[in-house]
Amino acid sequence: MELFQYKPLDLTEKSFRLLMLHPGSAGEIACDIFEASLDSDGIIPYEALSYAWGSIDLSATISANGKTLRVTNNLFTALNYLRDDSIGRVMWIDAVCIDQANIAERGHQVGQMAGIYRGAEQVIIWLGPSTFETKLLMGHLKELQRAFVRQKRHDDDLEWAKQKWSTIRQGSKRDQAVLADLQRDALISLLSQPWFTRIWILQEVSNARVASVQCGTRSVQAHMLNIASKLVGVTPEAGCQAVLDLFPTSSTQRSPRVDVLPTLLQKFRKSKASDPRDLVYALLPIASDVIKSGPSVVITPDYFKTEKQLVQELKEYLFLDQQYGDHIQEHTMILFLEALPKETGGILRTFLVDGLLEPVRMLLDRGQRFTVDGRLVDDICIKMGGRSAELLSNLLELDHQNLRFNAQGAETALGVCDLVTAKRLLKLHGSDFQVNRKFVQTLFGQRDDRIGIARLFIEWKGQSMEVTQDGFVALLSGRRSASVTELFLEHQTQIYTITDDALVSAIHYRASPKTYHPRKIFDWILKIARAHVDHIELELDALLRLLRYHDTERMALLLGSHFKKFRILAVGEAIERVVWFSDLTSDPDLSEIRKKIEDMKNTLRINRRRKSEPSMIRVVRIETESSHGSCDIKTIDWIDWDSKIIPAFVRAMDDGWTGGKPVKRAAFRRFSRYARALPILL
Repeated sequence: MELFQYKPLDLTEKSFRLLMLHPGSAGEIACDIFEASLDSDGIIPYEALSYAWGSIDLSATISANGKTLRVTNNLFTALNYLRDDSIGRVMWIDAVCIDQANIAERGHQVGQMAGIYRGAEQVIIWLGPSTFETKLLMGHLKELQRAFVRQKRHDDDLEWAKQKWSTIRQGSKRDQAVLADLQRDALISLLSQPWFTRIWILQEVSNARVASVQCGTRSVQAHMLNIASKLVGVTPEAGCQAVLDLFPTSSTQRSPRVDVLPTLLQKFRKSKASDPRDLVYALLPIASDVIKSGPSVVITPDYFKTEKQLVQELKEYLFLDQQYGDHIQEHTMILFLEALPKETGGILRTFLVDGLLEPVRMLLDRGQRFTVDGRLVDDICIKMGGRSAELLSNLLELDHQNLRFNAQGAETALGVCDLVTAKRLLKLHGSDFQVNRKFVQTLFGQRDDRIGIARLFIEWKGQSMEVTQDGFVALLSGRRSASVTELFLEHQTQIYTITDDALVSAIHYRASPKTYHPRKIFDWILKIARAHVDHIELELDALLRLLRYHDTERMALLLGSHFKKFRILAVGEAIERVVWFSDLTSDPDLSEIRKKIEDMKNTLRINRRRKSEPSMIRVVRIETESSHGSCDIKTIDWIDWDSKIIPAFVRAMDDGWTGGKPVKRAAFRRFSRYARALPILL
């Protein structure tokens, strides 16, 4: 039989070809191919086929206009299932309706493909012959689909669908666990079909008014697969789910175009195409920015262009003719698309570091999403120097939905921007902030000019502000006024601990030979501790450090407000006379407390009369319980002792829990002589 020859199309018009698939159940597949026009008002209703080409070998034949037309095996199988026993079907099938050998025609038809699929009465998605499992699943989905129609339910009514699905399954005579496995395996099989990896399916589906999925002889509306994934517990991989989301539903009729070309290129860069140039051409009709630009867009389907030329055009379009895209060296489409996500982010960063906001705005307008992180803000500050605050202000003025600061980026920007920019930053991104160590250090650093911004932040966050323990320590350590620190703590309800490390840090960051002495620094910290006594506790190590610098009066007040129990135990060698202890509590019976303190002192006096050597005391153990209920226990070697601590410690306890009556100087001097032998209390 003579081979079929295509008649040239008028490429100046919106002409295309359709085929009439003749009815039949066996024997040769026959069709008639004829020309039509998208501009014609009286165009005959037709269906469009969406399928995976598979092997491009033309190993099968059909009859077209009485002549032989070679087709792929996949298409031959699909036509066998699609032809009706008694009625012909008018269809558009790309492999048959386009002269694939005519390069000019291919480019012309690719440019019209969106309109062809949009004009079809229905797009049929062919997923191949059925298996026992897929036939079972498709049958149940068909039943569910009919129930949606009968009860006029919306496609997004998932709770109703789950109830109905359960009813359908219970109607089966099969074991429910076995049935669930069969349905799950069937859906996994369907979603694993090569069709889901084809690049062309994106515009085929997104332009469909109605789409159905056919597997063997059974078909359902395409969006039922999306519902099925939620009913049988299958989570499609990201690329497959992106395709499922494009399926039109009865409520939307047609999938909305929401993505721009850069996003589509990145999202579907792993799709398959027999010609690498189709990875771009297939996306042009569904890219919202290309559609909006219309004829002015630089990229059009043209198979006379080489792959390298197309990559260069993409660079010019994606990066606004700027030279920044030239450093992407990949010239093959697949390698270029693989590099695109990382390189796009890098080029946007370069625009920002160089202070070029106009191309940034244009890319954002096209739909390119970008996140400003802390490292980028640092790079801007290094490159722009004194102009960095101005640049960040102008960047925030863009107020673009596709631009956001992550928590780290917002924190870093807050540390360098002015008050006006800080207000805008808080308005847009303030919900991301948590007052932790890094936030405090970023906001204040070593600078004293951030107080206004700190007050602004506190006012903006109010009671929703969360200060962490390490943030509290950082507030004590840095250079900021007590009033600002108290504002940060005003609405906090958790318990914070003043640690010895915090005191050491405070000395390190604040102490100056000319302006600060540790005692002044600790006075400031104690002021905060007393102001927030219900929410601040003292670590024992911190208390002992404070005792080095403060007098009895201050420490007695501190002990009385922050601790309710002390137990001191000193143990020497196995000789009873050098073993002593004292329990000191905030018990209201002050006479009992006085007695215990005197017992402790008398024990030391007795040891002295017996000429006990201080070296016989080996270990000191201190147990404390704070007013918040937390306990601390210290066991200390006696060797490294600071002679100032124990006298001050005992005096402070004496004053704090015995009504403030002083110890006689002579008695205290006698006690101190023995106390000097005790170890440093760590």
